[in-house]
Amino acid sequence: MKKYNQQVLIAAVLLFFSINYSLAQNPIVRNQYSADPSARVFGDKVYLFPSHDILATKGKGRVGWFCMEDYHVFSSANLTDWTDHGMIITQNRVPWVRPDSYSMWAPDCIYRNGKYYFYFPTSPKDTITYGCAGCGGSFDCATQRV
Repeated sequence: MKKYNQQVLIAAVLLFFSINYSLAQNPIVRNQYSADPSARVFGDKVYLFPSHDILATKGKGRVGWFCMEDYHVFSSANLTDWTDHGMIITQNRVPWVRPDSYSMWAPDCIYRNGKYYFYFPTSPKDTITYGCAGCGGSFDCATQRV
């Protein structure tokens, strides 16, 4: 009887964890694959700057591997409702980024001296974009190499 109770307890624990695992979701970004986020507070909002992973196909990235050609920015005033501000920059708008690199990952953004600086590594050089019109409005970025 003791062995039976032990087996039932183990089965219940495994069932509990499998249900919790199967119901787990990304609570912020649900409509695209993302990774390597940085989060910053600007004004009264939290801004999330993740990498954006797309499906690699023949001629577009390395099949079976990551494929990151652009960045989206998300913001929230309450950490429940999130706004996708859309694509803020793509590798094809940065002249010194190899247009077939698909290696835009791990970004970050800071505010200093009245400007927002959006940093990201890419292939073959590390770069910085500057002059974002602001995290309260347009994210149309000018670019400058570091």
